[in-house]
Amino acid sequence: MKTKIKAFIKDEFILHTAIVFLGTSLVGVFNLLYHLISVRLLSPQDYGTFNALVSIVMFASMAISPLGITLTRFFTEYIARGDFFKLALVIKKIFKRLFLVSFLIFIFFAVFSPQIAKFLKIQSLYVFICGWIILLSLFSPPITSIFQSFQKFTIYSTIGIITTFGKLVTGAILMSLGWGILGCLLGYLTGPIFMIAISLLLVMSLFHNDINLTYQGKTSKVNLVPIYKYFLPVSIAMISFTFLTSIDVILVKHFFSDLDTGYYSIAQMVGKIALFLPSALAIVILPKSTNAHVTNGVPINFLKKSLVLAGLSCGIFTFIAFIFPEFLLKVLTGKFNPTSKSLAGLFALAMSFYALSWIIINYLLATHNLKFVFSLLILTILETITVYIYHPSLNIILYIVLVFAVISLILLLVMVKTKRDINS
Repeated sequence: MKTKIKAFIKDEFILHTAIVFLGTSLVGVFNLLYHLISVRLLSPQDYGTFNALVSIVMFASMAISPLGITLTRFFTEYIARGDFFKLALVIKKIFKRLFLVSFLIFIFFAVFSPQIAKFLKIQSLYVFICGWIILLSLFSPPITSIFQSFQKFTIYSTIGIITTFGKLVTGAILMSLGWGILGCLLGYLTGPIFMIAISLLLVMSLFHNDINLTYQGKTSKVNLVPIYKYFLPVSIAMISFTFLTSIDVILVKHFFSDLDTGYYSIAQMVGKIALFLPSALAIVILPKSTNAHVTNGVPINFLKKSLVLAGLSCGIFTFIAFIFPEFLLKVLTGKFNPTSKSLAGLFALAMSFYALSWIIINYLLATHNLKFVFSLLILTILETITVYIYHPSLNIILYIVLVFAVISLILLLVMVKTKRDINS
């Protein structure tokens, strides 16, 4: 038993997952503290404005987030093949494209900030700062993908911790000095600034110390078409998964009262912990499975380990959510009501199935198996239509979500088995 425990602790996959889990947990804590400080230092009206502006930034972030998974997949392949020259060329070309896109974003917000501000009934300066936050955040996916691809998970996690902590300190100081919404936004703006400054230094050090670039006899041309082609299905997969796990709340808001929506949202906040709990596994499995796939290794072993660990963590949390829902609601939200209590356990169960599905999605993307994307999109449409047509109660809606969560997991497992059978 001692030997097995030591082997488990020394397992590189387990170690990297623990590092990323610690990093993402601290990032989550700092982000939560940022909102807690904001809600205390701002008036309810100002916090509502700030929250609306953050929603704009988050919506833009969702549009560019597939770029991170896409680049991690290709960067890892170049690294596994030892083609560091191609890696450097692709990185250079990607940044050139991003500079062009960032310039267009700058022009858009410079021109349309007054109109957006008028629609939202806020100052145009706030909208313009949001534009800068979005602009700088564009560079986060390719930079973090480099460290994720090289499996430098300690650096990956450290950057996230320093970035969010810097944002927290800056924002807290500015808000305490009475800068209000402007202080909140400037705190958010320092996040990507910290990330870019620290990451560029580390990237240059990585290329200088760990990589030997040989230019002689090699062309400076590189084709980004395969990356673009891969980016589209990844985007569809991520958007579909986001809708699968979130569309129910939007439809509840449409069909039910504000009070019922509030109860449902509170239960969802508890249940979604099961979804985010094993998220570190998805971050780690992508480069490791890609590397194994490219070098003719056995990537399925990483999937098996991930599903076991995710199943254990989600299972324990779901058990607690069913047995002690009142305790969880009071500790996590500070609020309790019978409706949320009845939904919390079911939410945790549904999100647990989706958490396992998200790990499999990252595995399939790593092994370049994209056949699941269309099926996932169809499931998203079917779930949306089902809830839209049949929604007699909050419990029934949640049961529908649970059914589709189970179906998505089974479907993805079939995709994994089918791929293995073909390879065999």
